[in-house]
Parts: sequence; C-alpha cells; structure tokens
Amino acid sequence: ANPATAIWQDEMKGSVAAGFQLAMRSGPFCEEPVRGVLVVVEGIEIALTSSRPHKSVKPVGGGMVVAALRSGIRCALLSRPSRLVEGHLRLTLHSSFTGLGPLHAVLSRRRGKVLTDDMVEGTDLIRVTANLPQAESFHLAPELLKESSGEVTAPDLVFSHWEVLEEDPFWIPTSLEEREDFGEILMSGDSSTGIKNNALKYIRAVRDRKGLLVDSKKIVVAAEKQRTLARKK
Repeated sequence: ANPATAIWQDEMKGSVAAGFQLAMRSGPFCEEPVRGVLVVVEGIEIALTSSRPHKSVKPVGGGMVVAALRSGIRCALLSRPSRLVEGHLRLTLHSSFTGLGPLHAVLSRRRGKVLTDDMVEGTDLIRVTANLPQAESFHLAPELLKESSGEVTAPDLVFSHWEVLEEDPFWIPTSLEEREDFGEILMSGDSSTGIKNNALKYIRAVRDRKGLLVDSKKIVVAAEKQRTLARKK
C-alpha cells in the first residue's frame, strides 16, 4: 500500500473531517452555521523520509490539520459569491377592515408577504396569513397595535422555512450615481454604507450583537481631534 495513503487514513482523515465540521459550524459572515456547501479536497502533499517511507518527515498533528482546513474553507467561502440564508416565520392574526391598511403598511416595511386573507364566518374579522423574515419580527406586535389603534390582534408566529436572501453583502457603490444614492464611508475604505442592503445590515447587526469586528465602525475615527473633557462643577 502507498505510505502516504496509510498516513492519510490513520492520521489525517479524521482531522480533516473535524476541520470541515468546525468551518461549517461557524461561517465567516456572522459565525453562524453554513448550509449547502460542498468542499472538494483536490490533493494533499505528504513529505516522506527516505529510510522509513511509512513515516512522514514531520509529525502531522491533528490540531494543525484542523486549524489549517478550517481557515482554508473560511477563506474560500469569502472568495466566492455568498448569500445569507434567513429563517421565515408564518404569521397568523385577525384584523378588521379598518386595520387592513396599517397592517399591510407594517408588513411591507418589514419585507412581509401576505399569503391569504379570508373572512371569519359570523364576524366582521379577517384572518390574515403572511410570511415574515425572522430578523424583521422583533417588536412586531407593539407596532401593529400602535399603527392600527388596536384593530389588529397580536400575531401568532410559527417557524415556516429557510430562504436565501438574494442580496450581495459585499456590493460596494463605485460609480458617481451609486455613491450619491447609497453613500460611502470615507473613514473605512472599501466598505458599503448598508443603505438598501438588507444582507449587509443583518451581518453588521449580528456581529455587533456578538461583539465581533464590524467594518463600518472604528474605535478611533480622528485621533488628532481627541481631547480630555473637563468636568464643570
């Protein structure tokens, strides 16, 4: 048998699988699980000793293989077009005729889609079923009650499905018209302002909530303008 194949089977195969699982467990965007990715290892070079061909020149540690493969997969994911996968919730509520207008306005602002709206027999209420991204579901009930003046009941939210958000989080405005429409950040180099880019907005919000580095923020923006403020008694 080939000595390199034996080393792969005995020392490296399990570490490679562990490195793949670690890379899929926390992706480079938000340190969240990655879905629908196939990683192809095209080849591995193992240096063997001349006197003892069944041994490698240097010991292959499991941690070294795991860390190398994990960082390699994360860099490969950033080099290709990537998209966020967001969870969607099934929303069910009841509304009167006067509350339909504010209800549709709130759902449209939160990227919701109305699926069905049927009359409830024997009442003047309408049963509305809609889909709503999970990231847009926070503080939904208070906003609905406020905008409709109590004409809409509190929504019942149940997980529905996963859906790919078809927006490029790394898109940067380059032309003059795009920079006028979407703005630009002069202090952070090549980074988007996130205007009308929900994918980048979600990534920055999750990373900021987890305490990770955010490209649109700097601890020190203008160091030459810093000064100690005196306390006025």
